[in-house]
Amino acid sequence: MFDQIFGNYLVSANKLTKEQLEEVISLEKTVRVKMGLLAVAEKMMTKEQADEINQLQAIRDKRFGDLAVEKGYLTDEQIGVLLKKQGNIYMLFVQTVIDKGYMTLDEIENALGQYQTENALTRSDMDDMISGDVDRTVRIFLPAGSSEYYDRVCGLAIRTVIRLISSGAYVKKAYFTDELKSDRFAVQKVEGDMTLYTGFAGEGNNLLTIADSYAKEEFGTVDLDALDSVGEFVNCINGLFASELSCENVNIDMLPPEFFDHEVTLKGEQFCVFPIVIDDKSVDFVLSIDSDFSID
Repeated sequence: MFDQIFGNYLVSANKLTKEQLEEVISLEKTVRVKMGLLAVAEKMMTKEQADEINQLQAIRDKRFGDLAVEKGYLTDEQIGVLLKKQGNIYMLFVQTVIDKGYMTLDEIENALGQYQTENALTRSDMDDMISGDVDRTVRIFLPAGSSEYYDRVCGLAIRTVIRLISSGAYVKKAYFTDELKSDRFAVQKVEGDMTLYTGFAGEGNNLLTIADSYAKEEFGTVDLDALDSVGEFVNCINGLFASELSCENVNIDMLPPEFFDHEVTLKGEQFCVFPIVIDDKSVDFVLSIDSDFSID
């Protein structure tokens, strides 16, 4: 998700155009991150040292890492660390942006610092986001004080969206509220050793991003058939969570999903709303755990 989250920030900050971002994301899977860029980004070498090794490679038939070790700029252990990072989504994104000539490494790192400041994130938060791990990323977008179960259900929901709906989906900052108005809503109640309400809310036809992909057909509008598809997707998420809990001797039962093809007001005792962007359309993953929840 890092490339989508940070990439869209760069678009909003006028550092990249939407077209450039789309090109970068389409190309990054074909890119191999250069060892020199990794070493500089990880602060293991200076840019001058990396440039020196690159120049040596032009006259000596040796790998970057071997030459860097010869010169005493890197150790074998550091080379091992860098090799493991070559598939990191942050580095793939950075390498592609640089290769296309859209930004320099310094400009990217400055923009990353601005993003951190504007969103009041810690260094640890940034490490979590740069890691590319979905669960670590989800946690920094959840409200402070979220319980373990909010972490687990939201993480599971986002992973399932990325796996089954759109690999380019990404999240925005989640929040707790006691009321939310929505044009359309599909929800499922789960009861037993714990009580959950999980669902997706969306304005206009935004929920089609889930309905169409999950059912593998085009509904055209968010009617009851489309909402039934969204409800089945919610049921899939809850089924996966129920399987996890059964291994912990926590038992829950899933009731049939409910659908609302008209404007509703969701009310409850501090339920979580987690915005997810799918194909440039925003939908809200709604989660209430062991608290009052109603739909008017």
